[in-house]
Amino acid sequence: MGQGVFYQAPLYPYFLGVLQLVFGHSLWLIRFVQILLGSFSCALIYLVGRRLFSRPAGIAAGFLLACYAPAIFFEALIEKSILDLFLVSLLLFLLVGAMARRGWTQWLAAGAVLGLLGLSRENALVLTAVVTLWIFIYFSDQAVQIRARWAGLFFAGLLLVLVPVGLRNLIVGGEFKLTTSQFGPNFFIGNNPEADGTYGSVNKVIGEPQLEGTDAARLAERASGKRLSSGAVSDYWLKKSWDYIRAEPTQWFRLLAKKWLMVWNAREVEDSDDFYIYRQWSWLLTFLSWITHFGVLAPLAAAGAWLSRNEWRRLWLLYAMIVSFALSVAVFYVFGRYRFPLVPLLALFAGKALAEMPAWYRKRGWRAQFAVFFVLLISAAFVNWPIYAFSGPDAAGYNNLSNAYYKQGRVDEAIHTARQALELQPDLGVADYNLGNLYAGQGQFDLAKKYFEEAIRLYPNYAEARTNLGQLIAERGDLETGVQYFRKAIELNPSISRAHLNLGVALAKQDRLDEAIGPLQQAALLKPDSPEASYYLGSVYAAQNRYADAAESFNQALRIQPDFVAAHQSLA
Repeated sequence: MGQGVFYQAPLYPYFLGVLQLVFGHSLWLIRFVQILLGSFSCALIYLVGRRLFSRPAGIAAGFLLACYAPAIFFEALIEKSILDLFLVSLLLFLLVGAMARRGWTQWLAAGAVLGLLGLSRENALVLTAVVTLWIFIYFSDQAVQIRARWAGLFFAGLLLVLVPVGLRNLIVGGEFKLTTSQFGPNFFIGNNPEADGTYGSVNKVIGEPQLEGTDAARLAERASGKRLSSGAVSDYWLKKSWDYIRAEPTQWFRLLAKKWLMVWNAREVEDSDDFYIYRQWSWLLTFLSWITHFGVLAPLAAAGAWLSRNEWRRLWLLYAMIVSFALSVAVFYVFGRYRFPLVPLLALFAGKALAEMPAWYRKRGWRAQFAVFFVLLISAAFVNWPIYAFSGPDAAGYNNLSNAYYKQGRVDEAIHTARQALELQPDLGVADYNLGNLYAGQGQFDLAKKYFEEAIRLYPNYAEARTNLGQLIAERGDLETGVQYFRKAIELNPSISRAHLNLGVALAKQDRLDEAIGPLQQAALLKPDSPEASYYLGSVYAAQNRYADAAESFNQALRIQPDFVAAHQSLA
């Protein structure tokens, strides 16, 4: 059941767990299942398009989705976006099916699917209000009691999925939350004085590279001076956002408008995986990304919506889902994968445009033809407007590629790509931090020190950078300066085992043995699977002639790592 209230959306980890339980630990098999889900999504969108528009429109919509370059990209990632695509497509299939069949199972299933979608993409729960309103308005030919019963069944399906999650959070974490506790931190990331619509800007406010579960809690507790529950942590960050919005309403509205433009821009804003880097190694993505990207899909969808304008009473559910979901993304911050659930909705209208525009052009006069062309042209200009200062991979993508190169032992390439990241974004402190580590590993002290210091200048609260710089300095013989860096790192983030370990080792080397014991014990407590803290603790005990304690610490190191040679030698 895990520990604490869920912070990240839980559906995809459980999805992976079930697959690995059944099929074993094969990432390729997981990718195959995700490709199947993507294929099923195309089939579902075909069925929805056929029912709403025509068979050719359904075929065109399904084909567009099948060839959509970012969808192919997401299918191959160990990441939840393709699950979002499948659930949105299935939800559409069930809701459109309910237009005709109106059976109780349709509503119950639709609610359950939306509940599952909410456990993967929480902002999708905004669709609850949209669907409920649609039930009462669209089916106005039915008695109010019947519509209320359908809405009740829809809610029952939704709660059938969410309530067990809430109970799990209550039992394990002490708080009844239907999904997760990340609302406040996520809202703050997208709504703060330095926000620019992306994730990275938050580091300018908090002075650290990220604001995730443990970081959000630690910073909130440090500011509050007390331990906080998950809900209280979320409330803390939410309050900070509201304080900013109340203080700077005009600036916030401009920020919201910018994020709205970002949601609808052709660029796929990268998260941990950069679409534009991956396509450098894929001829298929390179080819498809020129003809089936968001900058093509959205204008086609706009043209399809214009062609369908006389059917708005029948189709307003789709319009409302598109607008409400896009707004729910813009209220927070924008990644390409966050707006990805819009794609099946847009594909339906784009399919309508592709299938029916040629015949429509032949039958209509020049004014009608000009109107469609105008909609297509204006929407294409809007979506493809260059609101970003660069095209292709961004700095965070290069930095992540640098990390990947390092894990493969390709250090020179790792350094080169980290430098590329800084060329694109000189204030990307995590790239400075990575370069510091890379140069330290090569024994280039001056360069490593330079980049660590730059990372700290950009992110004053970057405890990991202070820890590594302190270690670099201590290894050069300046133990006292190293101790100062370690103490500051621990003050900023007491959960970093390496800072405690380095502090204990530096104090021991200064013959401050009594002072060294506490940090080493804390290091062992924070990282019980690492033998180093136990080994150094044993060495301190041995220097104090506490041989029984020393033997126990050395044995503990050997229990963790039986081939730890230094521990064997110390015991001997």
